[in-house]
Amino acid sequence: MRLKGEIAIVTGAGKGIGREIALALGAEGASVIAVARTQSDLDRTVEEIRKSGGNAISLSRDLTDSSQVQSMVDAVMETYGKIDILVNNAGGYPKEIYHIADQQPIKIWEWKEEQWDQIIKTNLKIPFLCINKVVPAMIQRRKGKIINISSRMGRIASQMGAYSAAKSAVITLTKTTAIQTKEYGIQCNAISPGILDTPGQRIYNHSVGQDGAVMGSADCMGKAVLYLVCDAPDSMTGQSLDLFTTV
Repeated sequence: MRLKGEIAIVTGAGKGIGREIALALGAEGASVIAVARTQSDLDRTVEEIRKSGGNAISLSRDLTDSSQVQSMVDAVMETYGKIDILVNNAGGYPKEIYHIADQQPIKIWEWKEEQWDQIIKTNLKIPFLCINKVVPAMIQRRKGKIINISSRMGRIASQMGAYSAAKSAVITLTKTTAIQTKEYGIQCNAISPGILDTPGQRIYNHSVGQDGAVMGSADCMGKAVLYLVCDAPDSMTGQSLDLFTTV
């Protein structure tokens, strides 16, 4: 129970990677605030944490809306009085970034502006807003751990368009946040996984004709988060843990 008494916000915690991270933090004693849009998904995550003897609550919020992000922070501070850990996991990409006919990624010159804007909003604006609203609470106590979930697609040359651009920007956001918050005892790091086996990823793979794609186990994300919040040295900030699938 290395995180007993710690308060952890996990965004996108209703399913997939976010759920695995929430379960891992709950198993180590943290009080988990599971945040996403879909209440029914959050309820399942919270129920599983509680069944294992952990403590968790859910908050249904649209994290692309600044006022709802502030509402999330206000609710956590009113209930717990502090925020120790923030995991910015909410994000994703739609199957529409591939051509249906040949399953090839949409070229930069083929993107519609609204498609681009939506992916940037989901994958970059959300972590920015959460950092923007949570860091002041961490500064008050001069401590905190922030973990941003990027992607291997943000770390290598890729054809994933807005998704790659957003996830690459998350790495830069991580480094900027690390530099600016270090004097307040706050660490900010990222995790950049390859393709992981989640229900959502399976659905996506099927929709683009990639059912045979090699995927890693999603529980590696929980282990990586625990390393960053429990075992990483205090001097480790502004870094990315790159997790790749094995063949």
